[in-house]
Amino acid sequence: MAKEKPKRETATRTLQDLNLGENEAVLYTQMLGYPRSTVQELGTRAPFPRTMLYYVLNQLIQRGLVTARKEGWRTVYVAEDPERLYDLLSRKEREFERETGAVRELIPRLKHQYRLAGKRTNVRTFEGLEEYQKVLEDIILSKPKEILAYEVLGAKKPALQTRDAHERRRITRKIQKKVLFFEDKDALQSLRSRRYDDFTQFRTIKEGSVTPFSIDLTLYDGKLLYTSYYHEHEPTAALVEDRALYEMQKNLFEMLWKQGKDRTLAFTEKL
Repeated sequence: MAKEKPKRETATRTLQDLNLGENEAVLYTQMLGYPRSTVQELGTRAPFPRTMLYYVLNQLIQRGLVTARKEGWRTVYVAEDPERLYDLLSRKEREFERETGAVRELIPRLKHQYRLAGKRTNVRTFEGLEEYQKVLEDIILSKPKEILAYEVLGAKKPALQTRDAHERRRITRKIQKKVLFFEDKDALQSLRSRRYDDFTQFRTIKEGSVTPFSIDLTLYDGKLLYTSYYHEHEPTAALVEDRALYEMQKNLFEMLWKQGKDRTLAFTEKL
């Protein structure tokens, strides 16, 4: 008897693969050992209450695995030959063929949608300190080989501790960063007070080449991150995912980088 239970469990699982419910599979397996039974007799063997027994029997009757026969004043439930399972198997195969056909028709449409998604511009906004932390985390998780950034140095900007913590994580992960900035007294003062590291370079934007602006723009991994600091305490950021825009801005950045004056070692200059 110890070996019979695993076999019965295997049979039950196989029947469930033919779309029988667990209770239907259990009851039909039991009835094969007692092919002719009344509800009273089945109730003594079934692992569920009699109220559920009627429902399960009705399901088995609809599947053609059990037949109800009147014998005098009582109803006898007869388990049909397991050969009937071939009918369920054939039905399952036909369903699988229909589903396979539907999936084959669906895949080209989904692939087209996927290709469009790769070309479509995706824009997300992040308002407030908590959201700003999420977008900074995206930079770290993207693991870019290099970050290109326009930054407003020296200006009073919110979330200083958050940005400092992000920069420390970036440097720890040895992610290179090039920063272009508009040179003025405050920017140089800020740069001179900054601690040197091997993974950050600074250059000025050549005077007259670009009209000064007061937002930060970070380029990484095909994305453009615009950050404004209009609010006194919390930044607002917009993350744009667009490979064409990224390449255009990257080319512009590299051109300005070649024109710029290296200020990476500004901390060594005398005030």
